[in-house]
Amino acid sequence: MGADNPVSQAQIIKEFSMTTSIIGLFENGSIASKVLGELTKAGFKKSAVEILQDVAVSKISSRLVEAGYEKDKADSYGKAMQKGGALVVAEAEDDKADDALSTMRSFKALTPEALLEKLGNRTDEATGSAQVIEEELEVGVSRTTGGKRLKTEVSEREVQETVTLHEENVEVEHTKVDRVLKPEEAAKAFQEGTIEMTEVSEKPVVTKQAHVVEEVALSKHSGERDVTVSGTVRRQDVTVEEIDRKPAGSKAS
Repeated sequence: MGADNPVSQAQIIKEFSMTTSIIGLFENGSIASKVLGELTKAGFKKSAVEILQDVAVSKISSRLVEAGYEKDKADSYGKAMQKGGALVVAEAEDDKADDALSTMRSFKALTPEALLEKLGNRTDEATGSAQVIEEELEVGVSRTTGGKRLKTEVSEREVQETVTLHEENVEVEHTKVDRVLKPEEAAKAFQEGTIEMTEVSEKPVVTKQAHVVEEVALSKHSGERDVTVSGTVRRQDVTVEEIDRKPAGSKAS
């Protein structure tokens, strides 16, 4: 899309993507800053708008070539801006390119020739400028990893148990007797035989048996949470104050 006239010159450079570069050359940085402000109000991101001023010819030329200009035409912008002016380069989505173009033209974007003509006709004057600066809070996410590990360890401890043992002992008791047996008793008394009595003795027997008393398992659950982050940002404003007028004195003729 070309210019309406040599004085109002802003151009759209179509790229092979979903964005378009819009170029506008202005008489000074103050106008360029106003263009930036209007584009921001219109919904353009500040990071998508760039102002080039007081930079080398090579930087201006390379930036315009990157945006789609031919090398000769890009060099003409860089050479013209060595005497002044400011260049606004905006990257916009295709459907917003015409809005950015209209905004630049409303501030009377110039051709390199028109800029040189204006700068050549400018009378020397003292100028000063101040910038309105505003910080923006940018919040990112830092991820850390961790977790839990199950580790088994074998330990030993002394255990005491009390058990009751049963014992049976056979004792031999000798008793002196002085008794006369009758003949019939003596016949029965002289007989061979065996008398037995069993003793019982118990002792402790120790065995071990393993029992599962607890199971420990790992499981992972994922989710999201909202965190409100606050921070302090700065803004530098510019105010205009009147300086008290003082008489400069008079000369006598």
